[in-house]
Amino acid sequence: MKITKSTVDRMVYTKSRPAADYRWDDQLKGLGVRVYPSGRRAFVLTFRTQTGTKRFLTLGNYGELTVAQARRLAQDKLAEVRHGHDPQAERQDKRREITFDELADRYLDHHDGQKKSLKDDRQRLRDHIRPVIGRRKLSEITLQQLERLQRKIRDKTSPSTANRCVALMKHIFNTAGKWGLVEVSPARHLSMFREPPPRDIVLKPDECRRILEACDADENIFAAALFKLAMFTGRRTGELLSLTWDDIDLQNYRATLQDTKVNERQFIILNEPATAIFRTLPRIEGNPYVIAGAAEGKPLNFYVRAWRRILKRAEVTYFPPHGLRHNYISMLIAAGEPPDVVGHLVGHKSSITTRKYLHHMPDNLRRTAEKIANVIELRKTKTSGDGA
Repeated sequence: MKITKSTVDRMVYTKSRPAADYRWDDQLKGLGVRVYPSGRRAFVLTFRTQTGTKRFLTLGNYGELTVAQARRLAQDKLAEVRHGHDPQAERQDKRREITFDELADRYLDHHDGQKKSLKDDRQRLRDHIRPVIGRRKLSEITLQQLERLQRKIRDKTSPSTANRCVALMKHIFNTAGKWGLVEVSPARHLSMFREPPPRDIVLKPDECRRILEACDADENIFAAALFKLAMFTGRRTGELLSLTWDDIDLQNYRATLQDTKVNERQFIILNEPATAIFRTLPRIEGNPYVIAGAAEGKPLNFYVRAWRRILKRAEVTYFPPHGLRHNYISMLIAAGEPPDVVGHLVGHKSSITTRKYLHHMPDNLRRTAEKIANVIELRKTKTSGDGA
């Protein structure tokens, strides 16, 4: 029979359960309707691939598809078969394809314990990336979608945060390519935003004293110790949080960082204020960390609220805790200390990083610049003397 709206409307299940009840079209070979005991009817298509394999494909339910739509869809699928495609196999592959959330989980598990920025990666995925594309199949994610996501993150936060998220997405999709999960990364043509120049964070001596006094008045002695140590050592808060009491050697005025951002063990040279902090800080039984947290055996975790509280008490305009590291470097450079020495104290891998702070020693730079005038005057004097 020819499948039409009226014939489909009259179809009822006539087989004995659970046998399948099919009705086939006599005009388009392979197009049929499956009738279910419940009364549901679905359009189906059978065909053979170019290798001779017989396939069975459900096109959709009657009601969701009209007869005309089902007929056109069947014709399109048969055309794909003639061009060497296998719609059923492609659909099965699509169903087996993982989502971005699943890819991100694999990526994080693969790099667990290897990637220094994994904590930041988890935060960027959680706050910015997963809510938008997490449930999408990998083949559904396009460059245009990622560009919209990039702009959304920029507008909500900053260009630098958007760029960090883009770099992460590029790395995740490149890794998926190595694993054979995608043929081409949809993020390959994403461009970075132009970022504003970094803020020049330098505290006045009076501001430093007010922050220290606010730390001493704060109820969380471990958070206060973290910020004071950052001010007096110039070390990253993450590095200070990783310190255990076994890493502290007060007799030799140093602390050992077992693992740093540059993948090497480093030493913190302790001055008297930093040493005093370690000497007065209590040890928590069962917790090996110097900056102990509320969770048993763990370091301090959420400290941003304490930092904001301290800045408010100190009446200092907000800047990130990492600004204490910049302040340490800037103040020592301004005091005329050799940049290479300062860079070593804070663990800079390259002297290029420290040289970015040289503008904080204007007097030294000006004295050096003035020497060219002295050299020129000296040469002029010698030339005049020789002529005489």
